[in-house]
Amino acid sequence: MDDDRSDDTPRPGRPTGPPPGPTAPWDPGAWQSVPPWLADRYARGRSHAETALILGILGVVLLPVLAPFAIWQAREAEKLGVPATAGRVLGWVGTVLLGVLLVFLVLWLVAAAFLLGSGGGG
Repeated sequence: MDDDRSDDTPRPGRPTGPPPGPTAPWDPGAWQSVPPWLADRYARGRSHAETALILGILGVVLLPVLAPFAIWQAREAEKLGVPATAGRVLGWVGTVLLGVLLVFLVLWLVAAAFLLGSGGGG
């Protein structure tokens, strides 16, 4: 008995070749049968998702004021059917950081006003 099965004939229940249809949404062949309005909608959603990701990264790392805009852009992308989870999560993290910074700013201003009002500045 030879164990080489390369000359086997295909059995009826066994797939023979790649699965039917596109394998991924970025497959160029996948968009050949898609109506132009749907391809345009996906492109606009993808643009919103990328913008949300960029604003989310900048909101966490550099400027927390941009974080709420990341949430807004992620919501716009999801309305168009494109997932924007990373941008949304980073937007919420940046928004929480913005809230913490605002709380510290208010506490600092209250402490400065108290010290200046009580004459304990020096």
